[in-house]
Amino acid sequence: MQVWLRLSKFAWTYRRKFLASIVLGAVVSIFWSAELLLSFPVIKVFLQGQSLPEYFGQEITKAQADVSTHQREIDSLQTQIAGLEDAEDKRSRLNHASLLNDQARCLRRLNAAAWKLWGLSWVNSRILPYLPQDQFRFLLVVFGMLLIVTVLKGLVTVWQDLLAGSIGELTVIDLRKALFRQTLKLDPQTVAMGGTATLMSQFTYDLQSLAAGLSELTGRVVREPLKGFACIAAAFWVNWRLTALSLLFVPLAGWMFHRFGKRLSRALHRVMDSMSHLYKHLEETFEGAKLVAAFDGAGHQRRKFHRLNRDFYFKAIKIVRISAMSGPAIELLMMVAVLVAILPGAYLVLRQETGLWGIRLTTSEMDITELAVLYVLLAGVVDPLRKASRFYAIIRRSGAAAERVFARMDRPALVTPPTSPQVLPELKTGLRLRHVTFRYARPDADHSLERPPALDDIDLTIPAGKTVAIIGTNGCGKSTLVNLFPRFYDPEQGSVLWNDVDLRQVRLRELRESIAIVPQDAALFDDTILGNIRYGRWGASAEDMRDAARRAHVTDFAELFPDGLLTRVGAHGKQLSGGQRQRIALARAMLRDPQLLILDEPTSAVDANSEQLLLHSLRTFARGRTTLLITHALHRDWLSFVDRIVVMDLGRVIASGTHEELIQACPIYQQLSPAETRAA
Repeated sequence: MQVWLRLSKFAWTYRRKFLASIVLGAVVSIFWSAELLLSFPVIKVFLQGQSLPEYFGQEITKAQADVSTHQREIDSLQTQIAGLEDAEDKRSRLNHASLLNDQARCLRRLNAAAWKLWGLSWVNSRILPYLPQDQFRFLLVVFGMLLIVTVLKGLVTVWQDLLAGSIGELTVIDLRKALFRQTLKLDPQTVAMGGTATLMSQFTYDLQSLAAGLSELTGRVVREPLKGFACIAAAFWVNWRLTALSLLFVPLAGWMFHRFGKRLSRALHRVMDSMSHLYKHLEETFEGAKLVAAFDGAGHQRRKFHRLNRDFYFKAIKIVRISAMSGPAIELLMMVAVLVAILPGAYLVLRQETGLWGIRLTTSEMDITELAVLYVLLAGVVDPLRKASRFYAIIRRSGAAAERVFARMDRPALVTPPTSPQVLPELKTGLRLRHVTFRYARPDADHSLERPPALDDIDLTIPAGKTVAIIGTNGCGKSTLVNLFPRFYDPEQGSVLWNDVDLRQVRLRELRESIAIVPQDAALFDDTILGNIRYGRWGASAEDMRDAARRAHVTDFAELFPDGLLTRVGAHGKQLSGGQRQRIALARAMLRDPQLLILDEPTSAVDANSEQLLLHSLRTFARGRTTLLITHALHRDWLSFVDRIVVMDLGRVIASGTHEELIQACPIYQQLSPAETRAA
């Protein structure tokens, strides 16, 4: 229930459309009951060969007789009551109270008979004179009315379905935007814990299931119960006592819906998890397409995909089985409820009685027409309920999808903004990691995995305005260390200081605006070259962006394209070479003009020419700027502007100093250094 309350906050914007949908659903229900009630004159003409004027004449005579009878009963009771008003003995007082109850009951019957007489007289005088007297022509009018009502009902139904579909899609659009906005607020580690495949599944499969459910909820789920209520109301008008008998089964139907719903919820959660696994396998296969082709892994990937598909099938078919069982079960139950009302009615018609086992079931003798109309109306309740049983599975699917989406939105971030942020000062003293220990959080898929610390009691100072190289083998923790500065992660123990300010005490946006990163694999978006450079500083002028492109040697290759800097780079920048992508990443960092520049293996995936161009740009740009260079091997060309080198191994800083100092005293640095730098 809480999930639907949260969802209603998103749908509240479209409340007017929802109210319009309810009104249209009510109109459809009226047309639905009108279609069924039009069976009354048809049955009268075909089964009994009786015209409507004859029928209404007889009914008016009966109603007048009932009014007279009830009036005489009341007059007789009034005389008896008057004779006992002054009596003082206990028995007389009891008789007096009993007579008052009988009088009240007769007054109610008189009132009902009077209203019936008024309604019959009004129809007889205001409507029947305008209807054809010939029976065949009268049937033509009835069938014409039935056709008109059916057409109007269809038009209103389409209108309501369009409104309901609009409400569902618009609500899901708002929810998708909220989920996207909330996900962007999370730190990279929190996002990665859930897995990209699961996140994509929630943005697509789950939200689409939710949209379908909302469309049903504001459309058919509104309309079908109203159709059932309209039929029940009409059946109450025909004979409320017999109709009330059929309603005794409503609690049992509610219990059955509840049982089916619990089983559906469990099955739906398993199906959505299975879909996430399918997304994950597709993501891994397509991103590793070259690896699959190179090592002839297509067969293995197909077999695994087949297993995942079969797993999804078996879980999905359970939902189909539950849904398939619910419809016939509800239909059978409601048909029993109809028979409970119709069989006593048939007894009353065939035996010309007004009661059964001493229980009064009708005010006057029923005829076959009333019984037939009552059956038609009660049977008209079965169809909406049968449809509702099918919609119930869709609504449950939507509820399960909403639970997953809101669980993602409620996921707490591992990096939280400060409650009372401090102003980030200009970086003058430097950076310091003070006894920092960091351990990656366990992924959602493996709660039993206990990871060793990626950083273990790091104590390191980086002077302002200097270029510091952090060197080590793969997995030693060097990338993890520099990711602490933009607060992609927060340390498990210790603190990271900017001058003397703990980074956890400053605004994330202000901190990240002071840092630029040139990653190992330049992340580009499917935009123009200039559009990707603009990421460095939103609001930068075109001249500033072109200047950054020139300084990073982007214009050297961009001018070769017909559209120049307005050339689109394709998804992930795949239209460009690695060196070209890296130069765009450097231009983006230059446009930001950061206080702290982080270079994460910037030349590891580029050719020699691109490496020289990047080095040429960096020598000028990094001069006097606090710069962190991450690399597993420091080549000769980098030594010209690196002020200090930090060597890491197994999450610890094992040495720090200049190239000359480390090449003499640090064996690991000696192993990592190329021959050309060892001889430098």
